[in-house]
Amino acid sequence: MKHVDPAGRRLAIAATVALAVTAGTAVTTAPALAAPPAQVAGAVEEQAGPFPLGTEQSLHSSGVDGFVTVGVTDDGTDLAYRWHRFADGAVTPLPRDAEPDSRPVTDPGSNRVAVPTGPTMYRILDMAGGASVDVDTRSVGTKAGLRQLAGDTLVMVRQDGPQRASLHLVAKPAATVVHRQVSGLPADADISRVAYSPDGVLAVQYRGTAGGTTGQRLAVVDLTTAKVVEDRAVPRFYSNGSVAVSATHLAWPEADSHNNVTLVTAARGASSTTRRTAFPAEGRAVRVSLLGDWLVYGTSEKDLSALSLADGTTVTPLLGKLQEVAGAEGGLLAQGSTPTGGKGVYRIGIGAAGRPVATVVATNGVTTPTTVLTQQVPATADFRGAGSKAVLRWTYGRSDVWVNLEVTHTLSGRTWSQGRTLKGTQTEAVFDWDGTFYRYEAPYNRTAAYNGAYTWKMTVDSMSGIGGKVVRSGNLQVDSGVAAHDYSDSGSPDLLFRDGSGRLASYDVRQFIEDPRHDWERTERGGGWQIYDRLLSAGNLDATPYSDVVARDKAGVLWLYSGTGHSLAKPVRIGAGWGAYDRLAAGSDLTGDGRPDLLATDRSGVLWLYKATGSAAKPFAPRTRIGGGWNEYNLLTLPGDLGGAKAGDLLARDGAGVLWLYLGKGDGTFAPRTRVGGGWGGYAQIVNIGDTDRDGRADLIAESGTQRDPWLHVYKGTGNWKAPFGAARKIGIPSYASPDGARTVIF
Repeated sequence: MKHVDPAGRRLAIAATVALAVTAGTAVTTAPALAAPPAQVAGAVEEQAGPFPLGTEQSLHSSGVDGFVTVGVTDDGTDLAYRWHRFADGAVTPLPRDAEPDSRPVTDPGSNRVAVPTGPTMYRILDMAGGASVDVDTRSVGTKAGLRQLAGDTLVMVRQDGPQRASLHLVAKPAATVVHRQVSGLPADADISRVAYSPDGVLAVQYRGTAGGTTGQRLAVVDLTTAKVVEDRAVPRFYSNGSVAVSATHLAWPEADSHNNVTLVTAARGASSTTRRTAFPAEGRAVRVSLLGDWLVYGTSEKDLSALSLADGTTVTPLLGKLQEVAGAEGGLLAQGSTPTGGKGVYRIGIGAAGRPVATVVATNGVTTPTTVLTQQVPATADFRGAGSKAVLRWTYGRSDVWVNLEVTHTLSGRTWSQGRTLKGTQTEAVFDWDGTFYRYEAPYNRTAAYNGAYTWKMTVDSMSGIGGKVVRSGNLQVDSGVAAHDYSDSGSPDLLFRDGSGRLASYDVRQFIEDPRHDWERTERGGGWQIYDRLLSAGNLDATPYSDVVARDKAGVLWLYSGTGHSLAKPVRIGAGWGAYDRLAAGSDLTGDGRPDLLATDRSGVLWLYKATGSAAKPFAPRTRIGGGWNEYNLLTLPGDLGGAKAGDLLARDGAGVLWLYLGKGDGTFAPRTRVGGGWGGYAQIVNIGDTDRDGRADLIAESGTQRDPWLHVYKGTGNWKAPFGAARKIGIPSYASPDGARTVIF
């Protein structure tokens, strides 16, 4: 005997329940109430109030005076079905056949429940205390499964072959079994869903051939005549949806190629349709029901809402965290949650205002309000130090909650967010913000957070839906100071790239130092930079606190681009004649006045010092001669303080690839050179990047590889001038850093 479980029955069953329930053919049923509305109204009046329901109990089906839940047995080894009486919450266990996929089926228009008792035997129980009836369905065969109980009639689907089925009605009105096969369905009908209406009709969703065309279809079957009375094509039927039928309408969901669902209704007997509200389903189950002139719809684990068929008015949400819908018309039940009623089973009916309302019938637990007891949020966050964090902390009046925190930069909208799950005795959520922009969904780059104003929002929500949600918000400042090579006002250095087309961009170093596997975030700085033959990150040369750029054009004119925090100002002409120099280096304080100076070597090998003035109009004083013989070096860079003497130092690479360190004395001169090491000749560029990891030590970045396969090498500073750098860390440069494949200039 094959007893097929409706997909709707699997929305909210715990893991052990779900595994057991899904054993068998996946065919869905949308149950509906078959009783007159007066019976339903009577049931509501008799209800004494919400009664407790086990936390693992899930709504399975509905009747007039009660409903059926599915859960697990007390020992957790098997499924257990229970009848819950509306009047007082009294529970009656329902018998089960030995087969693991057997389950009861309820008539939503009465108190009858059909339970399998053998391969082709069913017992129809009257939960109001009436006599039971045993029905033998051997005339249908062993390949038939019970889909619906309509009064005293078993609605069964028989598998007649691969993807081919027939619909059968079996009843025992007296002492004789009456078996009728429904006529009007095509021979190749593959039945997926059956929905029952209290008006004595079924909606049957199937795949089959009609008029020479094979596809998804929706038929209406009259139970009195056992005949199809309507049939229509529904080619875009959403595969994880249900159908609904009433005396006046049909309803079903359709989907596009991206699983965006549109609700469709049609007046009974009419060929035209009305397309209703659309929403993303994300592959989740979508349930539709008809309640008078309202379409009730919902997505599993999302909201249950209602839409007026008369004027399009929407009532949302009726319930949150939807798990199951059962019944139809005036006897509609749903399992979900509301802030006041908590998680449980609700009756969905028409209220005094003529709009659908949800009334709690049974709850899955005691309503415990979600409260915030304490809050600790810093007014200012400073991420200058290695491993520095901003700690935000809340304690709550209960556990079993989800907590989410989102911190947003006010000007840019960039965010950092994290979530926490508190269970058992956990009532405190602690968030350690590391000063990066990061979300648990893409993008994952960990760029450094900008300085400035931020807002934060903390949301705590009950896991069970009991007790409601609390949202707190506020403000904080980030002040991570300024840093060498910082062009984004984050206190973290940026590496500047000029690609072959002359476009300038920057990349926050922190993102590829901490997590180089993910895409780098590129900040565009504009085009036209191909006119320059030399580019330098020069440090802060003017009155602003931000790093500046110095550029030399091909005519030998030097230009200053002042940093503004997040961008570069228009260039200011420094002066001509700079074409006399074949080596330039900038960005380090060599004279002890706190301003970054510039070095240049002319073609005769003389090294010249340009002392910074602090003025954007005239950033350098007249040059001072340091000494000759510097033409043996093919690269100079000013890394900052490597020796610990609080003075800027100089690195020089000779033609053999040996790197030499000149410790600065703080007066514009240098101590005798010391050898750093060989093998540096393989690098096309070496950049004095500043402090990449916030440990207070100056680092280097070098670039190697081919034009189409470049690599970065990060050398962390050690603080020991005798061995100033640790081992290199090799990081690949993504192709989009230089989209045309030309050699990238970094500085």
